[in-house]
Formats: sequence, C-alpha cells, structure tokens
Amino acid sequence: MDYRPSEQDGPFRSPETDMIHPRKRRSINQVKEEISEQVLRERLPEQWVIHQYGADYGIDCVIELFDLVEGDATIAETLGENIFVQLKGSSSINYGTRRAYHRANVAKGPLAENRDEYDDIPVAKFQLEMSEILTVQAMGVAVPVLLILVDTNTKDAYFVCLNDYIDKVLIPEDPLYYEKGHKTINIPLANKISLHEDHLVPLRAYGKRSKMYGAFGTFHYQQQEIRRARGMKRVAENMSREGVIAMIKSFTSVALRLDIWKGHEFWKPMAWSHADLTDILENIESGLASDNLDALLEYCDNYAWHKLANLSSMYEELVREWFMPTSLSAVCSYPSPPIETADATDAVKRNAEERP
Repeated sequence: MDYRPSEQDGPFRSPETDMIHPRKRRSINQVKEEISEQVLRERLPEQWVIHQYGADYGIDCVIELFDLVEGDATIAETLGENIFVQLKGSSSINYGTRRAYHRANVAKGPLAENRDEYDDIPVAKFQLEMSEILTVQAMGVAVPVLLILVDTNTKDAYFVCLNDYIDKVLIPEDPLYYEKGHKTINIPLANKISLHEDHLVPLRAYGKRSKMYGAFGTFHYQQQEIRRARGMKRVAENMSREGVIAMIKSFTSVALRLDIWKGHEFWKPMAWSHADLTDILENIESGLASDNLDALLEYCDNYAWHKLANLSSMYEELVREWFMPTSLSAVCSYPSPPIETADATDAVKRNAEERP
C-alpha cells in the first residue's frame, strides 16, 4: 500500500517543514536567567520568599524577608521588609580592580579626590542600560534596588545597591551620565551573597531601609516638640508638668515600638540610642523623672533626641556608602579583613590569566 505521511506524522517532517514551523526553542539568555534564579534561591535563607515580577521593566524580582518565630523553628513570619532586585547572569564576567581614590564626602559637594591615596578594590564589572539606571533613580533612595550579578560558571552571586551607587559613585564621577547609552557598574567581590551570616547582614540592613526613613521623620518631629516644651520654638505651647512628662513617655514608647532596632545590632549608634530610650522610659515609670523636669527635658533634647535626629545624617554620609566600590566603604563595610578577600583576589587573577 502506498503510504504518504500526513502533517501529523512528526517523525516524517521534512527539513523544509522545520524551517516553516520550528520547534520550541530556548535562548542561552533564558538558560542563564534560570541558573541565576536558582543560584540566588540557594544562597538566601529558606524562609525568605522571592516574588517574580513577570515582564521585565527594570525590576526582575522582590525578596521578602521572613524570620522564624521565636520558640518554633517550623514557622516563619514576614518582617514587612522587601528588597527589589535586578538579577543578571553571565558566563563571561569581567573581573578586575577599581582604583578608589580617597575623597571628601560627596554628599556635601563636588568630587574632590586625593590622588596620592587610594585602594585597589577587586570588582566584577557589568554594563547596565541607562533606561534601567534611570528607572532605579526615579524610585528614590528609600526603596533599595540591588543589582545582583551571578557568575553562571562558578555559581557565585554578588550585589551592589544601585540607589546608593547612583548617588555615591555614578553622579560624582560622571555628572552627565544620563547622556550615555549605558554605564559600567563595579560590584565589589566582597559583596558576596551566601548563607554565611556576615553576607546576610547587608541584605537585612537594606530590608530595613524604608522603615529607617520613616523613623528619621518621627525622631525629627519629636525633637522639635521637646524643644517647644522647653520654650525654644517661636510658637510656644503651654503644657502642664504632667502633660510634658506624658508627652516624653509617649515619644519614648513610640520610638521603641518602631521596627528598626532588630537587624541593626552591628551599627553601634542604634544600640546606644535604644539604651537611652529604655533608660528614659524606666525613669518616667519609676517616678524619678518628675523630680527634675527641666533636667529631663534638657537631657532628651541635647542628648537622647539629638543622637536620634543625627542618625539620618550618619545614614546619608556613612551607611549609604556601605558596600560601595569606594575607599570609605572598604574601611567601614566589612569584617576586618573581609571574609572573601582571598576569593576575590583569586577571581581577579583567574580572569587575567584567561585573557588572551
């Protein structure tokens, strides 16, 4: 019998048919994306959740932080903290060093470098499209956006906070950056993502960022009202002795309830301020504060709330430069020495040896 294959007979498809109706295909970029997602998942605590964003408009996923419930290791609860992520994967990362010259505080004025003093920082270099950079800049600084770069060969993952990079590195060094089609981002190799607690510290800090900016506004308002009670504001408010003590107690309780104290234990000013607030509340509840109200107000204004209000200045000048490829960051961001120093140096050497 003469058998002629029909259109449904897959095994008998001709090459011409394959050209017209190709089979399902996967690009190498899709493979790298899947590897990157898997690597990131394996290097985060299992209770943390990665929410995919779907269509790529500059943000690939969001990491939601969870902590295990105290006393029950089988249940985790959300911290209400999120980190936005641009996730990139590459099998040919350009490893090298960035020469970071010592410089003045770029938050106070134009870039002023001391070319006689510098640090050579091991980095991974990655070109980022300007549209992605401008999207992050438009989001502001209170919502952290991390560029996470995965080496699909070694399965290592590195991060840098793009919000901070734009303000602390990109703008000072290239004020007309927005006229370019793309920019090379230098990611310190010490910024490695793993389950090692030292590597989770920066992620926990970024997760707290939006709460910190909310706290800064609260502390500023409270200090101004304490000064008003001391008669130091143009518009005074007559308050009874009991009313002033009640206000201080309320301010202290509100500040202590803010969900910012846990997760910042490594930043000593936070621990100091928490101790100050705890002492004030204990003194008020014990009745000691009412014996010398003027001394209490002066202490709150010039010491406790002065330190609280100053947290925002330190955050802008120091904290936002943590984990940047800068000389200041190299001094204040990591354990001494960074636990990945040897690995970072090896990666740079390996990259140099592989170049023709």
